[in-house]
Amino acid sequence: MKFYASDPPSSGLRRPRPALVDDPSIMGFLEALPDGAALVEIDGTIKFVNTRMQLLLNLAKGDLVGSDLAKHARTAGPILAKIATALHQLKRAELTGTLNSQRSVFASISILRTSDGAAYAALFTLRELTRQAKETAPDRFRFEADMLQDGAVRYVQTERLRALARRATTALERGSPVMLLGESGTGKTEFARTVGQGGSSAALPFVHVNCGLLSEQQFDIEMFGIEPGSALDPSTRGKPGYVEVADGGILFLDQVSDLSLAAQIKLVAFLESRTFSRVGSTQRRQTHINLFSATNQDIFSLIDARIFRKDLYYRLSSVVIEFDRLSGQDDLIKLLADLKMNAINQKIAGSLALSEGFHQKLLSYSYPGNIRELFNILDHAAALASEVVQPEHFFVPYSPAAASPETSAPPAEAPPRSFKELVHEFETWLVEKSIAQNGSKRSAARALGIDVATLLRRTNRKI
Repeated sequence: MKFYASDPPSSGLRRPRPALVDDPSIMGFLEALPDGAALVEIDGTIKFVNTRMQLLLNLAKGDLVGSDLAKHARTAGPILAKIATALHQLKRAELTGTLNSQRSVFASISILRTSDGAAYAALFTLRELTRQAKETAPDRFRFEADMLQDGAVRYVQTERLRALARRATTALERGSPVMLLGESGTGKTEFARTVGQGGSSAALPFVHVNCGLLSEQQFDIEMFGIEPGSALDPSTRGKPGYVEVADGGILFLDQVSDLSLAAQIKLVAFLESRTFSRVGSTQRRQTHINLFSATNQDIFSLIDARIFRKDLYYRLSSVVIEFDRLSGQDDLIKLLADLKMNAINQKIAGSLALSEGFHQKLLSYSYPGNIRELFNILDHAAALASEVVQPEHFFVPYSPAAASPETSAPPAEAPPRSFKELVHEFETWLVEKSIAQNGSKRSAARALGIDVATLLRRTNRKI
């Protein structure tokens, strides 16, 4: 047992340390912090660590929890050695420095003591200095950030969305993967984050992976990480992958249909065994994750066209939740409009209100851009109105229909077209209209009395 000179002399029995220190629910507190945070035993053993700390140190939870804090000074940087020294002396310390990853950070360690002065643990935090405040809040909903930068906006739910959230929550609790389908801008990402971090899941990591940004060459490195000191790691620090950082929490594969076929095969292999190897290592690691995936594509058409693997679909879609277009959801439009106007009024310190006529225009519009287009319309109207937003303030800035014919240049006379061109143009128009009316290529093909493969050939062929 270690004794430190800075410990107060013993006077009788000391109170036991708070039970919270040994309760895994303390992770909820650590994950709620905007900075990297770790709870450390007095002897230097790391007991709990949040997701942000893992990202700042470029180390996975499995490498940190249960290890000695001072040990990581070699891979993370000398600032950790100074923090470990302060812990050994049971002194509070605050300092700035640079990690080996070239991140400038503010580091602090605070000694936690009982009411009679006995030290029982320490809180170690890291804050990156080179990022703006809004960038250090990775868990803000996407359209929250679009609406209001101070974070006052909250996610809204209708009765239908609440029912879908309960369904998704039950699936995750039972270890079933959930796939979200729907057009861009219908709120799939916000839904996944809200469900994934709600209730008892608030303490768990939530790792959002935009699959559209993962090239075939990047997939292994980003998804599974790099082994420190391997031939492919010139920095010698290594890097944990998404699946490692998400261990014990939720991995959200957004736009999963954008993965290459080669990446899909690797993802199938991982989901089959739930084990992986870092790039440059032969050691197999195991991870325990809950899985969300999402796409705005017609996944069944992609499967029929052999662009998306059927075996991957089955591994991702124990539960499938489809999101409707915003158009026609009057209750959701009203909630979102009120939420957005409150955000605008807080931002400008004003009291803008929507007239009944403007409300009716909102409810009757088709919203091809869904939630993002609604917010854009309200931003534009608020810029024009003084006190009350009137129907004449309703404007769709980026719609082709909004262009004024009076200001448009007269079109050049087109050369005569062949019968084949005219037939192709009519077929394309008919197919696109059917897709717009029916919501998906599969439904459009059914309505036209043709199979999906034929519809795809009609839309993709060249004259």
